[in-house]
Amino acid sequence: MIGFLQNFVETKSVKDHLVAAHQKQRQLDSPDRIASLLSQVKDVSRTLRGVSAADLLDHGHRLRRMSVTAERTSKQASANDQRDALLVLALAGMVESVRQHLSLEMFDTQVSGAICVAQGAVVEMQTGEGKTLSAAAAAFAKSIDGQGVHVATPSAYLANRDQSRMERVFAALGATVSVINDADAAADRRDAYAADITYAAGHVFGFDYLRDQVALGDAVHLELGDRTLARLSGHDGSESRLQRGLSVAIVDEIDQVLIDDAVSPLLLSSSETGEASDACIHAEAMRWSDRLLNGRDFTVSNGNAIDLTDVGYHDAYENTAAVVHPKLKRPWHDYVVLALRAKYCYRSNVHYIVRDGQLHLLDSSTGRIHPDRSWSGGLHQAIQMREGLTVEPESQPIARITRQRFFRNYAFVGGMTGTADGCRHELGSVYGLPVVCLPTRTATKRTILPTHLSKTRSEKCNAIAHDAIKLADQGRAVLIGTLSISASWEVAAAIVERGSVCQVLNGVQDEDEASVIAKAGRRGCITVATNMAGRGTDILVDPAVVAIGGLHVIVVEHHSLARVDRQLIGRGARCGDPGTARFYVSADDDLIVNDAPWIARSIQRYAHRERQDRQAIDEAIRQAQHQFQRRQTSQRMRLLRADHDDEKLWNVDASSPRGCIQL
Repeated sequence: MIGFLQNFVETKSVKDHLVAAHQKQRQLDSPDRIASLLSQVKDVSRTLRGVSAADLLDHGHRLRRMSVTAERTSKQASANDQRDALLVLALAGMVESVRQHLSLEMFDTQVSGAICVAQGAVVEMQTGEGKTLSAAAAAFAKSIDGQGVHVATPSAYLANRDQSRMERVFAALGATVSVINDADAAADRRDAYAADITYAAGHVFGFDYLRDQVALGDAVHLELGDRTLARLSGHDGSESRLQRGLSVAIVDEIDQVLIDDAVSPLLLSSSETGEASDACIHAEAMRWSDRLLNGRDFTVSNGNAIDLTDVGYHDAYENTAAVVHPKLKRPWHDYVVLALRAKYCYRSNVHYIVRDGQLHLLDSSTGRIHPDRSWSGGLHQAIQMREGLTVEPESQPIARITRQRFFRNYAFVGGMTGTADGCRHELGSVYGLPVVCLPTRTATKRTILPTHLSKTRSEKCNAIAHDAIKLADQGRAVLIGTLSISASWEVAAAIVERGSVCQVLNGVQDEDEASVIAKAGRRGCITVATNMAGRGTDILVDPAVVAIGGLHVIVVEHHSLARVDRQLIGRGARCGDPGTARFYVSADDDLIVNDAPWIARSIQRYAHRERQDRQAIDEAIRQAQHQFQRRQTSQRMRLLRADHDDEKLWNVDASSPRGCIQL
C-alpha cells in the first residue's frame, strides 16, 4: 500500500465551486455574448463554404499555429479576444466540414451549444436537437492547443458510434480521433490517447487514470538511488503511462456521467482465479439465512438495506461452528446479512444476469451489461452462491477515486444533456459548472396521454400489450421502455401471446443494437427496450409514421429518477415531429413499494374507474422521485466528503499525472 502524499493541494470547497459557476454563468448570460459569437461563426462559415479539401485542411493547421501564438499573449483582455477569435474560427471550420462530409447544415442551436460547452458550461439541449454535433464541435475547438481532448459518453456503444460518425469531419481539419473500449490492450490505449480527440465511456478514462497512478506511484516509492537509475534508464513509470494528462473533458449526457454514476467510486482491483477460500462459509450463510423470517429475524428497508433484529442476531450466533471458522474474512453475522441481501434485494435480469457461468452487473439507469464490474464487500460472492455459480475470490483493491474527484482533476470540463436543469445546484457546487438551457428550434408536438393505472404488474402488462398492438395495427411505431431485462421479456411475451411480433433490445438480444434501433421507427414496428434506448439513441421515424402521429412511447414503469423518464419519452416527438407518450403504473411497481407505499391504496381504488384521479397520483409519484433524488444527492456528497477525509488520492498537478501519487 503506497503512503499518503504529505503536501497536497487543498480541494476547492463547495462555496468556491459555486462562485466559479456563478462567474461563468454571468459571463454566458451577458447581453448578446452568445448571439454575437454565433453571428461571427455564421459569417466566417459563409466565407469557407465550398472551399477545397486542401483549403479546409489548411484552415485547421492555421488554427493550431494561432493557438500557440495566443498562449504567449500576456495581456488578459487581448488573450480573451484571441481565444474568442479562435473559437469562432474553429467552429466555422466544423460547420463547413460537417456540411461537406455529413451533408448536414448545423443549426444555430447546435452552434450555440458548442459555444457554451467550449466555455466550460453544461448545456441543456432537448432530445433530437443534435447534441452529438455540438459536443464534437466543442471538442475540436478545445483540441487545437494540442493538449488532448477526452469525450466521455455514458456507454461504449455511444462512444464508438460518435467517433465513427465524426472521424472524417475531424480529419478534414487535420485533427486525429480515436476510441477506447474496455478490452483494448495497453499499447492500443496509449496510441488512442495520443490522438487530438479521444472518445470512450466515462469510466474508461477514470480507470486508465488510476492505472497510471499505480505505475507512477510504484516508481515514486523506490529508494532514491533506484529511482535515479530507473529515470536514467527510462523505466521511471512514465514509459507505461497511458494518458498524456487530464486537460479537457467534454462529457455527453453529463448528468448521467457526473451525477447518476457518481454514487459509487471508481475502484481498480486485482483478482485471483479459482474458488474463494471462504466459499464454504457463504454456503453455510445461505442455508442459515433461509431459516430466518422477515420481520422477526431481520428487516428490509429502502429496497436493499437489511438489518438483523436482536432475535435474528442471537439466532445467527447459535451456529457456533461458523462463528469460529478459520476462513472467516468478516464477522459471521455479516455473511448472513449478505446472504439475505442476495435473496431479498437483488434479482436476476433486474440487477444482474448470469451468462456462461458468470455474474454480470446491469446498469440501473441504462440497462446495459457490465461484465467487468463486480460488487464489493462479499456481496458478489453471496449472489454467486445464491445462483449456484463458482464463488470467486473477492477482488483486492489497488486504487480508488470518486468520479467527482476524478472529473474535477481535469483542467477544463464542459458537457451537455437533455436533462440538466434539475441538477443545476449539484453541477455548480461540485464541479463549478453553470447550466445554460437552450430553446428548441421548433415547438414540441409531444402529447403526454393520461397515466394508465393497474392493480398489478400482470394486469398492467396485458394492458400495455393490448395498447401497443392496437397502435401498431394503425401503422404507428411503438417504443416500450422497461426498467429491467425481465420486464422486457415479460412484455414481449404478452405481445407474442396475442399473435403479434416485436423486437427486443435489452443487452442480451441476438441482434445488433444499432440494427434494432434502425428498425424502431418503421411503420407498425413494436420495440421493447430497457433504458438502453433512453439516452443518446436516435430513432429515425418513417415519414409515413410521422403523418399518422409519429412514434408512441410507452413507459412501463417510472424510474426512481424523473430525469430518466424524461430521457425515455424524449425518444419520440423530436425535431418538431408529432409523437405521443404514456406512463403505466401499477400498485406493485418498485418505486411505489419502496418509496411511496401510500400511493398503492389510491391506485387500487382508482384503477378501473373511468374518472381516475390521475393528477393526484402523478403528483405523488413526482414527490417520491424528488425524495429519491435528494437521497441520492446526499449519498454522493457523503461519498465526496469521505474521499476528502480519507485522502484517497491526492494530486499535485491536476493537468499532468507526472505529479500524482496514490495510495
